[in-house]
Parts: sequence; structure tokens; C-alpha cells
Amino acid sequence: MVEDSEEYSFMSALRSFERRVVYSNVGFDHIVGWRTSSIRRDSELPKWEDSVDEKYPHIVYEERCKAYDKEQCETTVEDDGLDEVEEELVIGLSRVSWEKVDVSFHRSRIKFAAHSIIQVKDSYTHSEGADVIQHMIDYFLL
Repeated sequence: MVEDSEEYSFMSALRSFERRVVYSNVGFDHIVGWRTSSIRRDSELPKWEDSVDEKYPHIVYEERCKAYDKEQCETTVEDDGLDEVEEELVIGLSRVSWEKVDVSFHRSRIKFAAHSIIQVKDSYTHSEGADVIQHMIDYFLL
């Protein structure tokens, strides 16, 4: 899955982008968990605090991760409760650099809809996520 094959060139396609960014809910996303969406092991999840940025009040942590080769990834592996497929994904996807943006809607009245809020699926119901979309727009590079 994280190796190129004759049929699919997934990693080559990922490498073709100048930058790769993941936006991850730190909690209350019952569809994609924080660890999975941020391409991290439990031990790699950062401590976060409430945002102090008025422009992006739901952005709670940002990090730039450099690419690791396969050997570097495997030497950092700990027994972190990941199953084999999750570990393969973390190792494979860590071979390219990522910008990771962690988002929290823990104070939202509809925090249990975090998966939809981060996408602003409905402009009225999920409007609290507009600052996250604005962050994407502001940091979009051509």
C-alpha cells in the first residue's frame, strides 16, 4: 500500500508534491482518530494547549516533520499498540516530509461532530471550522 507497484504509484505521486499537509482532530473525531490522521504513534502525539491565535482559534499545534528513510523509521519503532498495518502506514508515509496541523473543537457545542466541523460540511451547522479552512487557504502554495 505504501510502496509503488506496476499498477499504482502511490508513493511516487506523494513525492511529486512540493509539500504535504495533514489536518487532524485531536479529539472527538469518531471516524478518523488523531494518531491515524496525523501519521503518528501514540508516543509521538504532542501535548497541546488551547490556541492563543485569534485568527485560527482551533489550531492547537503545528509541526514540520522531515522525511525519514526506512531504516531510520524502523530504529525508532517502539511497542506502541499499533497493529502491523498501522505500523506499515506510519513507516511508509514517514518517508516523505509532512506539515502536521492539529485542531481541537473541544469547546464546541457540537464537538462530537468534529469530523464534519473540520471540513465545514454544512456552512451553518459546522461554521466553527471556518478558521481551519481559512488556515488552509492562507497557507496554500501554488
